[in-house]
Amino acid sequence: MAGMRAMTGAMTLLMLLGGAPASAGDPAAGARKAGQCVACHGEAGVSTNPLFPHLAGQRAGYLQLQLEAFRTGERYHPLMTPMAQALTPEDMNDLATYFSSVGPLADAGQVSGDIP
Repeated sequence: MAGMRAMTGAMTLLMLLGGAPASAGDPAAGARKAGQCVACHGEAGVSTNPLFPHLAGQRAGYLQLQLEAFRTGERYHPLMTPMAQALTPEDMNDLATYFSSVGPLADAGQVSGDIP
């Protein structure tokens, strides 16, 4: 079973690497939806807790990939998995677009939805 999940994850990553960039979501809608993320990931995606990653400035495609992995169960975390399972594809796209547009990496041109 673990081997199948790894293969599925690798295939998903290859499709994302070779496919078209993720369509841009609505960053304003993402900002409104991000209220549920603040408890762990901090205001505007900058976590003050070393157990939780910063989301600010991450590439949108990467964030979408991680949310989808949590949603499908390919990746599991007792807090993130149920949160991601409640998200629609539009929610994930909006959140990824929002978080990719804020923070120090956003100024360095890291807001692209594609994965290089």
